[in-house]
Amino acid sequence: MRHYPVIILLIVLALSFPLAAEAYWQLGFDWQVTEGISPEAVKLNWWVAPRCGVRTVYAWAEQDLGLALVYIPQTRSAFNSYVGLGVRDLLDNSRLPMGEKVELTAGVELRLNQLIPGLSVALEGRLVTANLVGEQNQLAPFFGFALHFGATPVEVRTPRGVDEDLYLLAKLIRAEAEGEPYEGQVAVGAVVLNRVKSPQFPNTIYDVIYQPGQFSCLPKLATIQPNEESLRAARDALAGKDPSRGALYYYNPKLASPAGKRFFRTANLTPTVVIGNHHFFK
Repeated sequence: MRHYPVIILLIVLALSFPLAAEAYWQLGFDWQVTEGISPEAVKLNWWVAPRCGVRTVYAWAEQDLGLALVYIPQTRSAFNSYVGLGVRDLLDNSRLPMGEKVELTAGVELRLNQLIPGLSVALEGRLVTANLVGEQNQLAPFFGFALHFGATPVEVRTPRGVDEDLYLLAKLIRAEAEGEPYEGQVAVGAVVLNRVKSPQFPNTIYDVIYQPGQFSCLPKLATIQPNEESLRAARDALAGKDPSRGALYYYNPKLASPAGKRFFRTANLTPTVVIGNHHFFK
């Protein structure tokens, strides 16, 4: 029974695969900073959503296996902070009560996709809650830096020399409005940018697009690539063109789900314009 947490970990990871259309993994190594710098642990990050993931860390000297849930409070194109809550010593080498093995994690990560796709570096601290109040504990805190490398989602695999926001916006425009009039494609991009400016929505293009329940095309973004027309539409939207006339919402009545049609029928929204098959509102 000593290794039952490892079995639970494997089950959690296995279940996360079909649930995560945009999931990706990172393999990492930690270097502890004390009087010197020495390698400390190997880790596996499994991001089951753009801002949430499962983290495992194994410190080989202590044979200490940890498991944590990690959350990114905000997502930027290159620099993120993150926090985590987990449990140390799943193999129970210390024989400590579970309450003394609860661990907090905090760190900042710099993505180096422009240098090597999938590469990032992080500065990270981890400590069990007993360390916060100065209690003696066999599980020493960690402070150091990490090197991460992984298979990143397709949506952030931006070609070298192309702006990440432009590329992601162009992907959304093609997924949402391919075949619509060019003006309508620019309007879709403008809705995203209007949301970035609005206090009702997140304040980055990435967070607006990946906000849960907003864009039905999200499963397509993992594989779709922008074309010249959607890239041009994204550039025009980023340059300030707004055929949507300030809209924050749009939908296609021919393709909308029953729930989507019900929302636009009952929500107190103001129509702004109709372009092609899309109706825009604010």
